[in-house]
Amino acid sequence: MSQIFSIEVWMVALAATVVVLAGFGMFARWCSFSPAVPRRKLERLRVGMTMDEVTALLREPRERKVSSDGAQQWLYGARMKRHLLMIEFNASNVLQSFAHGVPAPRRSARKDA
Repeated sequence: MSQIFSIEVWMVALAATVVVLAGFGMFARWCSFSPAVPRRKLERLRVGMTMDEVTALLREPRERKVSSDGAQQWLYGARMKRHLLMIEFNASNVLQSFAHGVPAPRRSARKDA
């Protein structure tokens, strides 16, 4: 008669725990270090491209912001990833600048007393 608390059951439980923890660790590393868009596409991105060219290359952004003067800012990258790609278009819908990386934390203004 086998017992529920045999060494084999505990070894299987230990192995399953190790597999789950290793998988979580790999997922967390992927979230931290993978780029917002594939590198081969990022290398083709150039200042002066139109919105249509950027959309054809990278697809639709996850977020768009429009300023009062008509300029736009697009954000790429999954919410779970640390890396973002921020693209800025001027009012003529031409790519003006872009930045890829990990955003710096926001800092509040100092209060010198």
